[in-house]
Formats: sequence, structure tokens, C-alpha cells
Amino acid sequence: MNTADTPASDAMPVFSIVIPTYNGAKTIAKTIEACLAQSFTDFELLIVDDGSKDDTKEAVKAFPDPRIQYIHQQNGGPAAARNTGVDAACGQYIAYLDADDSWYPDYLERAHKQIQSNGHQFLYGQIIVNRGVGRYWVKPDRAIFPDESIFDYLYIHGGFIQTSTMVIASSLANKVRWDESVTFGDNDQYAIDLVQAGARPQMMDMPGTLYEDIMNPAALSQLPIHGGQTSKHTNFFQWMAGQKDNMSAQAWLGYRAKFETGSVSMKERISLLSEARSAGAISTKGFFRLLLQHSFPRFYRRLTDKFVALRGKPIEAVRP
Repeated sequence: MNTADTPASDAMPVFSIVIPTYNGAKTIAKTIEACLAQSFTDFELLIVDDGSKDDTKEAVKAFPDPRIQYIHQQNGGPAAARNTGVDAACGQYIAYLDADDSWYPDYLERAHKQIQSNGHQFLYGQIIVNRGVGRYWVKPDRAIFPDESIFDYLYIHGGFIQTSTMVIASSLANKVRWDESVTFGDNDQYAIDLVQAGARPQMMDMPGTLYEDIMNPAALSQLPIHGGQTSKHTNFFQWMAGQKDNMSAQAWLGYRAKFETGSVSMKERISLLSEARSAGAISTKGFFRLLLQHSFPRFYRRLTDKFVALRGKPIEAVRP
């Protein structure tokens, strides 16, 4: 059962910001502050508490802004919470934001200008990755090409469509739901389903999302490190198996090399990575990187953190 406080007004805002949270009392204030600091102010903010056991509600209620709506539901996972937010939304566009990420103050303004210029239904953007080492980097390296397969973009060419950068027309969001059976990999699931529904992703012209990737056992994006054998991780594999017929053979091998090699034996891992390399889905460098990443995930994480600390950029250089 959902319970909502501070119902939205009758006026239709341009944006409905949907934030799912679970035990987010320590991070949600920073995320809310980033929303309230937006230069474009015509929005409502729907915070869907997915059955938190901490003081998330009190943290949200510390902000008396009338645009904020707090919704509580029984724990169902982030996909269910996002679907609940969409169901309650009144805006013309849905802007998704995770409860530990934040936006630059001009994020919604830039999104609005890009929508006005071409009426696009599906925007996404680059993220500025914060590993907690004082240096940053931006990904993905490039936008999806107009006629490029979403699978080739994601699984051969290193593309990435992160949840906290997605801005979707409400009509599209009401048509395409987050698959509540998928936990890890849900951003890929949603982007793929949006494209298969006829939407074409367009990348925004400047990175505007600060993505928190500091080591945290509760972070779903880090399940391969902390819980790669659990159903929360492998349910994505089951969903992707249903997409195989829609993918090129190369993209399928690229996907398996990127994700599934963390959940198989060393012999199977080497075989699968070798097959992906032979097909051109990954490079020789990618072969060794993925072999190290999936064989020794915690060591690989420490190694890459050190690399970012040395070779990453100061935040001022990433986003002036």
C-alpha cells in the first residue's frame, strides 16, 4: 500500500523528478538540495520511499518546499519505486534521479532547452563519476549514433545510459515500465525497452549528473563486487537472454563478456572472453581488463581507484 504526503497541485509542471530511495537518510538531503537548486523551477519532486527502516521520512520532511511529495510503499525494489513515482507524476516529462546522485544547477534548464529545440522524448547524458578519490572522469565517451543499435552501443562500443541522466516524456514513461524482476542492470533494461518501443535516445550536450560510485556494499551497481552470485545480480542475465534474438552475435558476446563472465568458472571465463575477443566484441586490452575485473573484483576496484586518483581530472576540469 502506498501512502503519499503533500499531494501535487492541480497545475501540470514541466518535469516530475522521480527519486526512489531505500534507507537513504544519509544521502537524500544532498540529492534534494541539488533539485531545489535547479535554475529551472517548474517541477515537482516525488520521493518514493521503498520501505526504509531508517529516518528517510524525517530527512525528507526537513524540506518544507511544496513541490516535494513523499510517497511510502512496502519494499519492492528500485524498479517498483520508480513505477510508483511515474504513476503519481503530473509532469510533462519524467526526470529520474537516484537518491545518492545529484545534478548541476543547470541540468533541468539544459534538458528543457534541448527538448524545446527538437521535441525529443528520450534524453540521457554523460555522468561525472566520483569514486571518492578527489579526481573524476566522464562517461560515456560519445553519444549513440542516429542509426546505431542500442545493443552495439552498450555492449561493443562502451556506451552507457545511466538512470540519473534519463529524461523521458510522460506519455512514454506511462507506456514503458521498469521491469520489477530486474535489479542490477535495470538502466540497460529500461533503455532497451524504450528503444524497442520506438524512442530514440539523444545525449545532452554537457555532463550534468554527479554519479556517486564510492565503495558501498548497498550499492546495486556494485553487486558484481559484493554479491555477484545472488539473484539480484543474475536476474538481469535471465532478462537479457530474452533479448538475444534482437542482438547481433557480436553484441551478444560483448554483453556476456562484460557481465556474465563474473559468474562462471575461470575456465569458462577465459573461454568466453577469448570468444568475444575473436569476434571483435572486445579488444585484447579489454580481454585482460575484464579477466582481472571478474577474477579479482575487489583488487580490481582498489587498483582502478588508485588509477583514477593519479590520472583522473579535478572537478573544475571536468565541468567548468
